[in-house]
Amino acid sequence: MTPNVQVRNIAGLNIPQHDYVALTYVGSTNNLDTVTYKEGGSGGQTVATLTFTYVGGTPGVDDADIATVTRT
Repeated sequence: MTPNVQVRNIAGLNIPQHDYVALTYVGSTNNLDTVTYKEGGSGGQTVATLTFTYVGGTPGVDDADIATVTRT
């Protein structure tokens, strides 16, 4: 059992309590497309999503420079 640990509040990017994180990538690169946080496991409720954009648009190669991160 994992201890109940308070989630750090970073101004503007507060991520609520969660117990599951899913990562998706841009095509076959190692660049993150989205990070989805859920409460209640993989089938639970989404509590936050981070969406990444990259300098120069959609990257076709690994290790692209992140332009923005948006939380919804």
